[in-house]
Amino acid sequence: MRDARKLKRWFGVGFVTLAFVLTGHRLALTQPGPNRLKFAHTFTTDSERAILDAAVAEFERGHPGVKIEQIISNSEVYNTVGWRLQFQGRNQPDLYFHWQGFKVEYCLERGWAMDLTPHLAPGFLEQFVPSAIQKQNGALYFLPQSIDISNLVWYDRDRFARLHLHEPGTLREWLRLCAQLRQNGILPLAQGNRDLWPMGNFAAELLGQSLGVEKSGRLFQPHRPINPEYLGRLQTLIEMRDLGCFDLSGVLERGAIGGLGDIDAKVLFLSGRSAQHILGSWFLADVQDARNKDELKFSIGLFPVPPGDGETDALTAVTTGFLVNPTTRNPKAAVEFLELLLSRKYQSEFAKLGNLSARRDAVEFTSDPLAKRMLELLATTPVIVPPPDTGYRPEQAAVFYEMCGKLLTGRLGLPHAAEYWAKEKKNLARKGL
Repeated sequence: MRDARKLKRWFGVGFVTLAFVLTGHRLALTQPGPNRLKFAHTFTTDSERAILDAAVAEFERGHPGVKIEQIISNSEVYNTVGWRLQFQGRNQPDLYFHWQGFKVEYCLERGWAMDLTPHLAPGFLEQFVPSAIQKQNGALYFLPQSIDISNLVWYDRDRFARLHLHEPGTLREWLRLCAQLRQNGILPLAQGNRDLWPMGNFAAELLGQSLGVEKSGRLFQPHRPINPEYLGRLQTLIEMRDLGCFDLSGVLERGAIGGLGDIDAKVLFLSGRSAQHILGSWFLADVQDARNKDELKFSIGLFPVPPGDGETDALTAVTTGFLVNPTTRNPKAAVEFLELLLSRKYQSEFAKLGNLSARRDAVEFTSDPLAKRMLELLATTPVIVPPPDTGYRPEQAAVFYEMCGKLLTGRLGLPHAAEYWAKEKKNLARKGL
């Protein structure tokens, strides 16, 4: 049944891929002019479309004669193939949506993005948290729309209060806290890693904190050697496993983390079976839903994954945003539209849908204390580390996720991790990946 669903999904992707190609050649007969901007994105819900339509209407009123044509794609299709196929013909978008990381780097390497700096209004960039504005070789290509934090430690505030526990400031303090929870007969962390990315993203943050974003990022580059010393912080995965952070008799058996799904794990936490749960900022929607249905029986807090002593204060996060095609015949108007869309007026509307804006004033867009806490973390954390599956080639990310899964379940020892990673990278290199 799963294979049938998968086949059906890929038939759908194939059909839309064909549509991308055929439409691109058909529309290539006409060359876009400076008064028509093609805007490619994946905002498909009615609420998202309403915000975009309002921004487009306001822009067109302020720019008589200039029209914006929205090219709306299914997110899965765009993420898989559409983001590349849209550059096949001459009918390319003037501005387009993207995920910061490997795909943006791919676009830059092929000349599909222009430096926005000469066209930006004075002071515009100062409206965003510094970590969200990433220049490359002195040029700025990407403007941030929203940020999803990949790893946050959500915790039961009531349990912490009863045990006189406080949010830890360092990794060592956090491990001691987990040990105290277990000593009190409480499962420290409900985690499911069946799909590998949950704890893989957590492990990537550990590396980002210990090595910094550039050095940790080089580990994922094809043909780069793996220095065993660089993987030392992954010992934390093994230490947490051996401390019993992920298991407790009668709740979650030892080794169950490898077979448990991420949805099962969050249900365990929300039902009060564990004191903590590591998951991204999107978990807030589940918390709010459980609260609204009166299913949540305790108060929830959150804190970032604490760094080790002397390590970098870093968060793993996915940033979405926009780029402008250098072939556009009206770069000034394209950038001005993005400035409007990323203004306080429209970003506050997206915040009502659950978006975490990269703007400095985003904390004013919500009254939810958990959302405010996340936005404060974004504003004060100097370094953002990409999760492997968006930051780097997906094949390289998959090797890392698999390796971390093996470390967690005892199928691989840390002394052999560098050798395993290097071997898998060589296998990918033979395939040209």
